[in-house]
Amino acid sequence: MQGPRKTQDPPTLMIRIFLLSCLLICLPVNAREISETTFTYWDKPDIQVFYSAPPIITPKTKILFIVHGASRTAERYLNDWVLLSQGRDVLLVAPKFSKEFYNEYVYLMKTNKTGRPMNDTSLDLDSSLDELFNFFSAKFKIQTNDFRLYGHSGGAQFVHRYLMLGKETRIDKVAIANAGFYTFADSSISFPFGIKNMNVSDDRLKWFLSLKGGLFLGDMDNDPKHKSLPSMRKAKKQGKHRFERGTNFFNDLVGLGVKKNAPFRWRYQVVPGIAHDNAGMSLAISEFLLEDL
Repeated sequence: MQGPRKTQDPPTLMIRIFLLSCLLICLPVNAREISETTFTYWDKPDIQVFYSAPPIITPKTKILFIVHGASRTAERYLNDWVLLSQGRDVLLVAPKFSKEFYNEYVYLMKTNKTGRPMNDTSLDLDSSLDELFNFFSAKFKIQTNDFRLYGHSGGAQFVHRYLMLGKETRIDKVAIANAGFYTFADSSISFPFGIKNMNVSDDRLKWFLSLKGGLFLGDMDNDPKHKSLPSMRKAKKQGKHRFERGTNFFNDLVGLGVKKNAPFRWRYQVVPGIAHDNAGMSLAISEFLLEDL
């Protein structure tokens, strides 16, 4: 069981950012291209999907899903990962959940931010990545049995709820960063702040705890008045700002693992000098998600 820990001092991170900038200048602009498709193979409104493939795709190529925040700038999120994935056998996939059809995507379209159930239950997103994984595996003849997953800000909200409430188990690595607030595994608190009436089984929670996951927090993401910080009363109960809320969530997961006597493989990682910034967080997180590819 791993407790909270810091990884690298600010000077080291600044050096890496500088080196990455040099890489951006030196690499040809078409080293990795971004493509776009429309996913239509389900009974929900279509979604745009941006993706970036390695020069050669093999049956062993890994798929990494990148889930955007409330800005819904899926292409920009993907672009933050393009340089980081150079030389890696990974297909980057960034779906865009439009505001028109998927306004409450961070809650998997189950409720709105106050917990009021959605009128149209057919838009539920708790199997969306499963279906995208099947689609891209077939499209590129990829035979890997599982995928990886990353979300920042609103994307981190989507990802950890997807893991808790979904049925998909073909996930071998996940990272979430700088979520506005969290769904705690507390059956006395209503969703999206807890899991009351969400039918989350003990087996699912144990699976969630056993994932090789990382909760990453920028130590400068500590503004209690940040313009996009959720300010609902129950969100404020989780902490004053994103950094505090993330730390409290991780500590609660540690306690849950002890309570359920379950294997716990999540890591807590502070990224120094970074505030609410996907590019800065991606730089640190790429070492975890891409280290063996």
